[in-house]
Amino acid sequence: MSIPTIISTLEQLAALHDSLYELTTRKAEIVKSNSIEDLQELTKEEKKCTTAIYQLERQRAELSGNKTISELLVDASENEKAALLQLRERLTNTIESIKQQNELNQQLLQQSLQFVSMTINALNPEPNTVTYEKSANIKKNTNAPTRSMFDSKA
Repeated sequence: MSIPTIISTLEQLAALHDSLYELTTRKAEIVKSNSIEDLQELTKEEKKCTTAIYQLERQRAELSGNKTISELLVDASENEKAALLQLRERLTNTIESIKQQNELNQQLLQQSLQFVSMTINALNPEPNTVTYEKSANIKKNTNAPTRSMFDSKA
């Protein structure tokens, strides 16, 4: 287990998380501007970024023997401890920021969907339910004869 290698991997992870945070903030602007094409492109970029994060995290876990940063601090030198603590703080803050931004993006998307649904409902109102009621559909004409139009005796 090489702590400098783990620190390097953590730095790469932190940089990828920073990139992911930038993507999530861009997503909010794209949702506000209603650009579907840009949103699709951004989603592809996010997928690439999260895949890279996943792979680096697996690599970090293999290098450290599935130890957390707190567990790594026990075996680290003073310089390594300082770097590990700084990276842990950076990653924690960035991940929290990503969570908050994702919650905002989710709210924006829900509002957009509600607006679209409301617009569609306004343009295409649901038809009134049609039921057959003889008395409601036929008005009696007081001047009309009560006999049939055809005289059967003729």
